[in-house]
Amino acid sequence: MKKRFAATLFILILCLTSLIAFPAFADRELPLLVDDADLLSASEERSLNSRLERISEEQECEVAIVTVYSLDGKTPTEYADDFFDYNGYGYGVNDDGILLLVSMEYRDVAITTHGYAIKVFTDARQDQMYDEFLPYLSSGEYRKAFSTFADLCEEFLAKSKESSAFFSGNRLFVSLGIGVLFALIITGIMKGQLKSVRYQPAASSYVRKDSLNLRVSRDLYLYSRVERRAKPKDTGSGGSSTHRSSSGRTHGGSSRKF
Repeated sequence: MKKRFAATLFILILCLTSLIAFPAFADRELPLLVDDADLLSASEERSLNSRLERISEEQECEVAIVTVYSLDGKTPTEYADDFFDYNGYGYGVNDDGILLLVSMEYRDVAITTHGYAIKVFTDARQDQMYDEFLPYLSSGEYRKAFSTFADLCEEFLAKSKESSAFFSGNRLFVSLGIGVLFALIITGIMKGQLKSVRYQPAASSYVRKDSLNLRVSRDLYLYSRVERRAKPKDTGSGGSSTHRSSSGRTHGGSSRKF
């Protein structure tokens, strides 16, 4: 009885410790479109939010857009990270998602990514996205800017899913090819061991032992040849730079002005 009580107490302590060490994030209660800066009409909000919900479900990665007036003293990246983390955004157990933040006070815009979205939305892809939707933000075409952002998110997520499916489908063929290659190597070695006589490339192999005695032996240096090759430059892996948010979680992302 005492052992059972001690075991139960130990489990409770572990649970409490894990809750303290790793803050739990609640499920999302806010919509995927939060337009606190009132940049869109009511009908535009409903239409865009429905579209973001559809993309998030189909691609299994949440795509969110948030507009505010002020950042409350935070940097654009800090605000975007915290809004994502503490409002329960993210799809599935890994909270996969991307969030676009627009702040009107100093015309800031930021992208934050988490989970699988860090891999999909690389730094290069984020640059491409900014190039396409920032001009619409600058000219006050907010619906067009957010629609373009949603289009690009859907496109990149779909491409990533197709690429993953392609490599998964071909993994079996690669494994079979490797197996066949090893089988050929092994059978080749076994075949070679069956031969008692084989070709000898060196002339010394055909000389009878102790039939030739060399009294003078010299190594003559004739010439040398040096080849120089340029060292290839590191062009980068095309991945995503990451950072830690205030919650301690890993995020990708970047920020701009518009």
